[in-house]
Amino acid sequence: MQRRDEASNLIPLFDAVADAPDDDAPRHVLADALLERGDARGEFISLKLLQAAGQSTPDQDARAKTLEENHWRRWFIEVPGVGVSGSSRASLNDFHRGFLRSCVLSTTGVGVDSPSWRMVERIDVADTRLARELIDDSDTPAAGELAAPALTRLEVLTGLDASCLQVVLDGPDKPRLRELAFSGPWLEEARGQQEQRQVLSLTRFPSLKVLGLVPTRLSAQDWRPVRQRADSLAWLFEAPLIRQLERLRLWLEMPFDVAGVHALLGQQRLGHLRVELANTGLTLVMDESWLTVRFDNEFWLGQRAQPMRNLAAHFAPFPYPRFDVQVGGRRATRDELARLGDVYIAHAT
Repeated sequence: MQRRDEASNLIPLFDAVADAPDDDAPRHVLADALLERGDARGEFISLKLLQAAGQSTPDQDARAKTLEENHWRRWFIEVPGVGVSGSSRASLNDFHRGFLRSCVLSTTGVGVDSPSWRMVERIDVADTRLARELIDDSDTPAAGELAAPALTRLEVLTGLDASCLQVVLDGPDKPRLRELAFSGPWLEEARGQQEQRQVLSLTRFPSLKVLGLVPTRLSAQDWRPVRQRADSLAWLFEAPLIRQLERLRLWLEMPFDVAGVHALLGQQRLGHLRVELANTGLTLVMDESWLTVRFDNEFWLGQRAQPMRNLAAHFAPFPYPRFDVQVGGRRATRDELARLGDVYIAHAT
């Protein structure tokens, strides 16, 4: 914790907060002690506690925001491994009740031994190249960052490279982990068998409910269009892991065998599972009985209209009697549906 700048008698107060992350009382005690020393962090903790309890005023919320904008770089120092420069100051870096709850992890090699990590609930590794550094050099402390015992409250872990999966699996239990997203494995069966075995081993985390998979593309030169067929996902849809998931997120490349995915949902009787197929500007959300097509805005409707017309032709017959089409968060107009084709006019709500 931020011990360089604090008197030694504050160390037990910081530790008390880390030891009881759900309890507001130690945070109030620490805030009072910091206020007595004229430290802005004391006021910030007090204001964020009021905010979390729904008792703050608009002026107090504005004051908390100002304090965070002025001091966040100094407060990040208490959590080694969190980036403080440029793009690292992202919306995922979130202070809750006065302490960091969500963050973008930079693989600095300093580890995650700080007690503050015991309050972090979400980590995003924004650059898969950095994620690989977690295990590429086993002689550095970074090799064990994702397996650190301090991450007991971790609920969401995103942005990983598939090569980091084994580090997560070999680490201590994460009883609250509910969402995991990473790049890889290759969806073609022959190229990703090792990563696929690691994915299926995620049953060791029974609280895991959301899984995101993005096919690995090593570089722009290596990228090539791939006709992703649903049968290349059979290893996942037929495995026990799929039974504990509530949402499965996949990267959608055009053309994608959406009809085949729908067939897998029915064949495996996965009525509980919602599948999200995403591409830039477009997301398809589907289960056995309902489909939602979401365009980010009108521009992306124009860009994706032809692939969506082609997609409808792959369903014979079209399996959704009614479904929803949205553009920029609103329901699509009849003219917009017409750009997608007759199937959408006939079936959209």
